[in-house]
Amino acid sequence: MVRHTIAIYNGKEHLPIYIRSRMVGYKLGEFVPTFHLRGQEKNDNKSRR
Repeated sequence: MVRHTIAIYNGKEHLPIYIRSRMVGYKLGEFVPTFHLRGQEKNDNKSRR
C-alpha cells in the first residue's frame, strides 16, 4: 500500500491521503484532521455588558 493514495473518512467528508513509507505502523486516522479549532465569537453581546 506504500505510494498509493486512498480516501479516509473523517466523519464529514473523504480526504485523500498519500501513503508514505514512514507512515507504516500507524493508524490511518492519525493523519486526518478530525476537528477544527474555532476562536471565540466576536459577535457575543453578553460579553459587552
